[in-house]
Amino acid sequence: MFWNEVYPTQKKITPELSDEEIFKALVYQNAKAPIIPPETEFERENFRIGLDLWWEDYNKNFLHIFFIDKQLEDLLSSKILLKDISGIKQYLFDNGEKKAIVYKTTKQVINCISYGYGIHIPYETEGYAFQLNVWENNTFEVCFFHKGICGRLTETMFNELKNKYDKESIMFKKYFRLAINTLAYMKVFPDCVVDGVPKITIDRNEKRTDNNITLKISEKIVSKTETGRTVTPHHRNWYIKYLRSDFYTKKRGQLVLVRETMVNGRAKTYYTASDLEKCVDAEGS
Repeated sequence: MFWNEVYPTQKKITPELSDEEIFKALVYQNAKAPIIPPETEFERENFRIGLDLWWEDYNKNFLHIFFIDKQLEDLLSSKILLKDISGIKQYLFDNGEKKAIVYKTTKQVINCISYGYGIHIPYETEGYAFQLNVWENNTFEVCFFHKGICGRLTETMFNELKNKYDKESIMFKKYFRLAINTLAYMKVFPDCVVDGVPKITIDRNEKRTDNNITLKISEKIVSKTETGRTVTPHHRNWYIKYLRSDFYTKKRGQLVLVRETMVNGRAKTYYTASDLEKCVDAEGS
């Protein structure tokens, strides 16, 4: 990931420095060095975010999420839509650990919920690194690092990309959905979250913390082929919803998965949009 490229270079230059001293040196350089084209201020800010994520990982505050099945990446990045961004955003802000951020330019203090985590895909050598920020002024920002690509995408920018289908727009929309849906999915299906690293993980001689979890596909949303292979059916209008209304007497304040229609295949479903409360009561939860 990002820090695996930055750290070794600096360590060769200053081998006498500790990891903490290297981090401080890189932060200082990032803040003081002039921006020389073709580098941009946006790229400089992304570099600083990458440093912060590395520091979180170093201090064992960075969560590593290992997908047990590659299908889960496709499910969360393309098949589950983002129809209730405001609801998920509110849920994450209400249930996260708030911290105060001071803007350098205005010195304004604003509360923020920040989630830093990496996603590892089976048999792929490079994973994703995300920092998802939920600001108290009702804005959403996803910072991403993947295969040498880094950037930031706000909710407004994501909405502007909805009707764009060039290669870059499709890729950025994928990152945004994957980052948000992964956290929401873990809340919807907590039984799919297991501590530790899966056995299929390839050893890459990386320094990893003990803050690792494995994430699998829920049996509620998969079907079996005639050969017994597990597949995810093709759904339309599948999305995660935050139940805020008093109407939802038993699931109020929780995230749930909603399925409105399905095209191919048969699958167990968690909830349907038409009779959500009925399904909730039937499950007795």
